[in-house]
Amino acid sequence: MSLTTIVRQAKLKPECAERYPTLPARMWTSATCLAELVSSYRGARPGEPDKERTLSETDFEFRGGASRSSDGLFAHTRIDEPAF
Repeated sequence: MSLTTIVRQAKLKPECAERYPTLPARMWTSATCLAELVSSYRGARPGEPDKERTLSETDFEFRGGASRSSDGLFAHTRIDEPAF
């Protein structure tokens, strides 16, 4: 597996860039880093759970990422992602 397969990445859609003026559009970035930037921009406290996802699928595209299930195998993080 490549690093881009393992690390969940997000990209701000160009048509949504005006809502997030401090984020680069069209550039794949770690979803975790983008979520932290969006949370801090919104004034959320670190570790405080949001009622909604920090990165909306309306505003961002996603790729990659894998999580481990209880049996140690990688599981899908989104329904529309292909199996590894």
